[in-house]
Amino acid sequence: MGGLPLANVVGVPAGSLAGHVTGWRGLFWALAALAALAAAIGRFLPRTPQRAQVSVRGEIRALRQGRLWLALAAAGLIMGGVLATYTYITPLLTDRAGIPAGAVPLVLVAFGASALGGTAIGGRFGDRRPMATTIPAAAATALALLALIPLSTTPAAAVTLIFLMALTGFTINPVVTALAVRFAGDAPTLTSALTTSAYNTGIAAGSALAGQALASSLGVTGPALIGALFTGLTLLPLIALATAAQRGTTRVVTQNTPDAQIPAPRQTTEATSTRT
Repeated sequence: MGGLPLANVVGVPAGSLAGHVTGWRGLFWALAALAALAAAIGRFLPRTPQRAQVSVRGEIRALRQGRLWLALAAAGLIMGGVLATYTYITPLLTDRAGIPAGAVPLVLVAFGASALGGTAIGGRFGDRRPMATTIPAAAATALALLALIPLSTTPAAAVTLIFLMALTGFTINPVVTALAVRFAGDAPTLTSALTTSAYNTGIAAGSALAGQALASSLGVTGPALIGALFTGLTLLPLIALATAAQRGTTRVVTQNTPDAQIPAPRQTTEATSTRT
């Protein structure tokens, strides 16, 4: 999960520099070489224990979990909101905040560093308290984007709010990804692919709407408004998950099982069997 924000810290500035020096063809050759290097590194990764083989029907059966779709919705909405703003951040920085075009890559580096920090925070705290981590983070992201609309007229305020947007927005990613895989039970393969698809679907939809907002009377603040709308809507599936988790926790705790905010389906089944 840290690869995407890390790419914004290192890859985006390096790619921009390489593109200026060699042209876009040289940059594509460099990316091809890096991809080959990544494939070679993959050969040396340690093997993981083999999971039980699950049929296609079993994978599809996992999609019946309502909580899984809530996690996927949260994944798509949060990234759709953050990346809708980030995709069109340069006009906001240069035309509204007055930041020189040459300094924009530095802001992008700050965004990437903040996103990397958010990913680490989500991984650290989201394992034990997923809802207590994601719900405040989603609310803070929406507030940062809303504040960006009136306060982005100065460089300091714009950069600070973009930093906060990345920090809180990317905190949610590792948590909802882990929840989606957990909800899938013994059929995580299709769910892992759907999680990635949810992120990219959200990014595509958010960026498309943000582009229309940018071309409207809203101007350079339009993408931030779309981003605030998407991230605000992220609260709906997260709150629904928290509600479902609270009901599940109550059932499990009555059987003196370890407290967990979102128990695995097997735990709930075992508790019910014991009670019966």
